[in-house]
Amino acid sequence: MKTCEVPNPRQLENRGMAWMIGAFVFCPCHLPITLSILALMLGGTAAGALLRAHPYIAGAVVTLLWMAGTWRGLMLVRRATVFAARQAPSAAPASASHHDRR
Repeated sequence: MKTCEVPNPRQLENRGMAWMIGAFVFCPCHLPITLSILALMLGGTAAGALLRAHPYIAGAVVTLLWMAGTWRGLMLVRRATVFAARQAPSAAPASASHHDRR
């Protein structure tokens, strides 16, 4: 039986950055470009006709894709930060040695 490998903080951060960079393609500020590219790629298909008939719905879907991708990327980067903080050895407080003296 194989076990799953637990990713290290660097791998989690890289995955998060990849998600955010990928989500950048679907950013709403690029919406006209994204919809144009989708219309070109889907031209002559039923999906292309659907896109052309419902641009506002397509824009909403693209915006939701952007939001989901950005959220996923941020959560992975946050998880990497928390995981790295838990792995770091905790330093003993300086006042602890003071209380040990009698």
